[in-house]
Amino acid sequence: MNIVIIEDELQTAWHLQNSIQVLRPDSKVVAIIDSIEAGLEWFSSNEQPDLIFSDIQLGDGLAFEMLQQLSLTCPVIFCTAYDEYALRAFQNNGIDYLLKPIKQEALKKSLDKINLFNKPLNNNNRELLNGLIKEITRTSKSYKSTFLVAYRDKMIPVNVNDIVFFRIIDDTVELSTRNSQQYRLNYSLDYIESVIDPNFFYRANRQYLIAYNAIKEVENYFDRKLLIKLTQAIAEPIIVSKAKSSDLLRWLENR
Repeated sequence: MNIVIIEDELQTAWHLQNSIQVLRPDSKVVAIIDSIEAGLEWFSSNEQPDLIFSDIQLGDGLAFEMLQQLSLTCPVIFCTAYDEYALRAFQNNGIDYLLKPIKQEALKKSLDKINLFNKPLNNNNRELLNGLIKEITRTSKSYKSTFLVAYRDKMIPVNVNDIVFFRIIDDTVELSTRNSQQYRLNYSLDYIESVIDPNFFYRANRQYLIAYNAIKEVENYFDRKLLIKLTQAIAEPIIVSKAKSSDLLRWLENR
């Protein structure tokens, strides 16, 4: 069985590779990929493996952004330190979801599941699965509508409809409103992304999570990247990577 590991922490990738070889000595890790850009390049010139182990948060974005651009038929086992991505994992050929640090016993159970996937998902099954996930999401997922922020000696509720963007600044997350007020939050940007409606907010890059209604226009940028311009002036440009640009355009068109 040929295996690809998508992981930007090299030591973690080596540890996973060694564990796989102990549990499945007949398997071969054919590639270790450390970014979305490297992954798109590798898959464009190589055959699909039998199995993928993928971290979710990579240095240039989320692995989902890459996997959604590939016509994968092989199963994926996702590995991450966070559990808020579980649903999206199973929308991307995921057959299991391992939390880091990965334990040998959990890894063995995941590898054992491969026996249940002798055939790749056909288009009908994939459409049925995606439809079911969308219905579950629609009926059971409840998104955050208000953030409680600290301001001097008070706590102020801020409705998500009044938010222009969230951004990372000085290792903390800042919320910016339509009337140009900024508030610091005690949440990670990854957590915020998981609890707000993805129809109305988009993760442009590692630093910015932007409201749809705040986007004024999108321009072509150097090396097939995109530049987002907001209705509210900000000092720094918001750049969307080449790997993620198609996803942004689809989101703008289909939301």
